[in-house]
Amino acid sequence: MNVSSWRITTIFLVLLSSVIFLIQRTSWAIFETVFEICIFHIPTLVSAAIYLKLQGSQDTA
Repeated sequence: MNVSSWRITTIFLVLLSSVIFLIQRTSWAIFETVFEICIFHIPTLVSAAIYLKLQGSQDTA
């Protein structure tokens, strides 16, 4: 798998997840909390885990 594409995906999702989190907590709630977690935060954590696993396997290879 291409590690750089997972890095870009992870960076994008972290930024998106952070913006959604800040908007939800500071100004007005656009989404329900469960929807927010399932659509934004869980995919961010999964992509970060995949990226870190690939990065680790690339370092050992």
